[in-house]
Amino acid sequence: MQFRHQVIDESPPASQMSFCLTTDLTGNGRPDVVVGALGNEYVVDLPLLGTSVDLLSVYGMGPLARRLQTNVFWYENPGWERHDVARAPELSVGGSLGDVTGNGGPDLVAGQNIHRHKLWWFEIPLDPRKTWTRRLITDDFEKYHDTAVADVDGDGENEVVGLSQESQTVFYYDIPDNPRREPWPVANRHVVADGLNVEGVAVEDVDGDGEAEIVAGPNVFHRTDDGWEREQIAEGWECTRIAIEDLDGDGEPEIVLVEGDEPYLDDRPARLGVFDPPEWSLTLLHDDLSNPHSLQVADLDGDGTPDIFVAEMGLEEGHTPRQFAFRNDGDGNFEQELLGSGIATHEAKVVDLDGDGDLDIVGKAYTEPHVDVWQHS
Repeated sequence: MQFRHQVIDESPPASQMSFCLTTDLTGNGRPDVVVGALGNEYVVDLPLLGTSVDLLSVYGMGPLARRLQTNVFWYENPGWERHDVARAPELSVGGSLGDVTGNGGPDLVAGQNIHRHKLWWFEIPLDPRKTWTRRLITDDFEKYHDTAVADVDGDGENEVVGLSQESQTVFYYDIPDNPRREPWPVANRHVVADGLNVEGVAVEDVDGDGEAEIVAGPNVFHRTDDGWEREQIAEGWECTRIAIEDLDGDGEPEIVLVEGDEPYLDDRPARLGVFDPPEWSLTLLHDDLSNPHSLQVADLDGDGTPDIFVAEMGLEEGHTPRQFAFRNDGDGNFEQELLGSGIATHEAKVVDLDGDGDLDIVGKAYTEPHVDVWQHS
């Protein structure tokens, strides 16, 4: 497989970018790219001294500078014109898109990073180039890493799911009749689990019983009459990104996990594995990855079977970040292919950007100023 790389923004308005999402905001049939960030760079020129200074690096100026930032922005496809649409300090990884207002269009849910407590939703107007209104869901937890908008309880309406790492809580909210009230009522909140620090969330029917489960890190939560029952599928897997797909054609979805923040957190290589129900037996695909914080399952080579895409974020000193495809033979056997190296990639998505039927890749760096696309050629 060959991909042609293009930097669509070499100077984004952010010093550290957190999430990357795709959806068709304009209705032209092409997926646009939504990016959230922890903060902007505020560079002030000092001509008399012949230099410039970033206010975020000046002691005591960071909080003031971040209050002024615009750090939710999106790129219009085609052309990749950037639209700066919202302010929200210290946005964490794991923003999500879904219909919060009930009007059939997408909205954005994202929370704050470490030492911060706010989880917001952003109302996307009919003209998405205009300002997206930010509204508070809750400030009761600390550090939200991953959210989802989906029907969790089978009532036919969306809920908002959140993982709070520092508060070690998995929870969801019933969307209020008036979602624009701030904050949302505590009575609408349901705690799925506490005492659990995990990354990665998905809402899928993984056991075929017709009801959605919440997959949070290496755990599946099944809804019962008394609440939620936890099923652990992988012991010792940390900081996971999640994908769910039937990879071997047996009619049952497998769960793919990759340890996105290793060795950054624990000083050991990261693993990529496929967990096959009902015993959740492991097929280990790689055990020497470096901060592979991008995981997607999609038919990359066009042979009709889902493949696995992984990319590394470039945090390990002396390590060249790589992008891999694990090509599926249709029976759940995979062949590793190196797609490229040298470009730090974080939270990349696999999607058909140009409408030619081939899947492309879009992503951005975490601590470097670039947003990228890779066109399938």
